[in-house]
Amino acid sequence: MAVMAEATRLRSQGAKVVDFGAGEPDFPTPEFIKEAAQQAIRENFTRYTDNPGIPELRQAVCDRYRADYGLAFQPSEVIVTHGGKHALFSLMMTLLDPGDEVVIPNPHWKTFSEQVSLMEAKPVFVETKESENFRISAELVSGAVTPRTKMILLNSPSNPAGAVVEAEDFLALGELAAQYGFYILWDDAYARLSYEPAPATALRTLREKVGDRFLIAGTASKSYAMTGWRLGWALGPQEVIAGCAKLQSHMTSNASSISQRAALAALRGDPSSVAEMLAEYRSRRDRLRAGLLAIPGITCVEPRGGFYLFPGIGAFLGGEMESATDLATALLREEKVAVVPGPAFDREGHFRVSFSTSREQIEEGIERLHRFFRRPAGS
Repeated sequence: MAVMAEATRLRSQGAKVVDFGAGEPDFPTPEFIKEAAQQAIRENFTRYTDNPGIPELRQAVCDRYRADYGLAFQPSEVIVTHGGKHALFSLMMTLLDPGDEVVIPNPHWKTFSEQVSLMEAKPVFVETKESENFRISAELVSGAVTPRTKMILLNSPSNPAGAVVEAEDFLALGELAAQYGFYILWDDAYARLSYEPAPATALRTLREKVGDRFLIAGTASKSYAMTGWRLGWALGPQEVIAGCAKLQSHMTSNASSISQRAALAALRGDPSSVAEMLAEYRSRRDRLRAGLLAIPGITCVEPRGGFYLFPGIGAFLGGEMESATDLATALLREEKVAVVPGPAFDREGHFRVSFSTSREQIEEGIERLHRFFRRPAGS
């Protein structure tokens, strides 16, 4: 946050900052989605809706997961929320008791662990390895499971590394969940921005294996370029979703009626806009990664989903640059390039680089990064 605040300050002074910190699509919301929202306003669809969401949107969520992954949910097993964060927090509030443990693969998006802590539960981290492409395996997780384990949280593709859970790992984790009786919560925020086919068969088998202990937190934000619309959803057993709805009734009543109509259009509409964004992201990913790997000392796993790279910069730390935060601060000061330091994701020796920006900015950023990292130490 400190680095991003400094980037904003520099911009306000007229500096030309290359911003690789963005955590949202740089594409506009597709026109047909905006038109659906405008139509909702013209029709005066501006009142409260059903607490868990309008029925047609809850059905559309079910239809989307059936079409994409072969997962069968009923509308009573869906709640529409104010974005993916709200979906996650509703599930946490419904299920976690003080002292429960939630296993979280690391590096991780800090909202996961902070929400667990807010419930007076305990986040338990398992460390994935860059040398193994940040793979999340049942073997890795099993060492962290205790009688207090209530849930494992899987963000696939992940923020910040773009790692995905392999089909065989989904199945092995399902075996583990069935054995120990904990929930598997899949945060699929970037799932439709994956560069390879979804493990649909494994997901169906996983749900069959763990039954009502399989939960999903989803969002319209990333795939449909709708971050500001604040619209997400949670899927799970009817009893859990009913608990989320009770909480929501006393917190926010319901998600925005207009955003719900927009999301309905997104889920039911032409998917070509998602495909077009994904193709552009793939091209940007490849170019920026190649530019980073051309700098001696930098490592960078190829992300398999999302729009982030998580390069390793350990070779440059030491002396005046003790941490990734020190390096990111110097990079912003000296070359006006904004990145997110790895400690923001509980992983030192890395920074996150978003390629959710223009190709022109990527080219300019690569040039500045090369200049910074090839500069003699102390100069």
